[in-house]
Amino acid sequence: MSSEATKGQDPDQYGQLHPIETPELIARKRVEFEEHLQHILASSSSFRTELEGLKQAQEKCPQLLTDDFKLIFLRCEVFNADLAAQRYVHYWEKRLEIFGPEKAFQPLTLDQALSEDWTALNMGFAQWIPNVKDPQGRSIVFINPANQDSRKYESKSMVRAFWYMVHAALVENEQAQKHGVVFVGYGRDAKLSQFDRELGRLNISSLQGAIPVRLAAIHLCRPPSFFKVVFAFMKLFMKERTKKRILVHFGNQDQVLEKLAKYGLEKTVLPAKLGGDVALDLQKWLQERKSEGK
Repeated sequence: MSSEATKGQDPDQYGQLHPIETPELIARKRVEFEEHLQHILASSSSFRTELEGLKQAQEKCPQLLTDDFKLIFLRCEVFNADLAAQRYVHYWEKRLEIFGPEKAFQPLTLDQALSEDWTALNMGFAQWIPNVKDPQGRSIVFINPANQDSRKYESKSMVRAFWYMVHAALVENEQAQKHGVVFVGYGRDAKLSQFDRELGRLNISSLQGAIPVRLAAIHLCRPPSFFKVVFAFMKLFMKERTKKRILVHFGNQDQVLEKLAKYGLEKTVLPAKLGGDVALDLQKWLQERKSEGK
């Protein structure tokens, strides 16, 4: 996506452009963001039906609506203030849908908004890989559908766990706000019976127009034999912009690692499940975060 803030720049390996941020640019775009937001709030169009989430957020959790939080939306939309304001409205609408009125306006921490989602979190369907980044500073989120067991969780609970991981990847890494997040999926061990249609639909809709994440790429590694069937269904919910971000890597472990390395994803930033050097200990990580109030 291009904007006035990226004129004259060359795209990176994922085709993305990244503005050079200055205090003047940020200040000007913050003003434009608020102007567009006020215009939306004052609108009498059909868009007005989508404002309930934001209005409740303004009333119930104004402490969460900080300038720094809004800046993440501006960065996500490459400082297009109009698109950022629209995403901000959709974000609160989707957050209310996913978390419900009791939890949507609480901080996204393990002891508050996620307090009832411990089972889903511990399954490890989605895991932010802490302390590692790609060469541009992007956060990396590992997706392992083989860890799903729909008998043990509700789809929205797993979506909330997904939101938690993506928010952690964004809020705790400013470079991810600027350059995006890379998702790396490993499908070799997954079974068709584990495919959760509702989970897929809700996660896609969250990424496409709600969570303020620049989707750099979704690397699908060693997909299972039924991949074409599942992917055909998932594409029904994807915008063209999302489809272009999906990269499928077939082959054995060494071949896939070689392909990932071309995108700067060396073994040092990849989990052991993929043949990388990073040993993930999800339960320990979650316990540490819970004790830190995260």
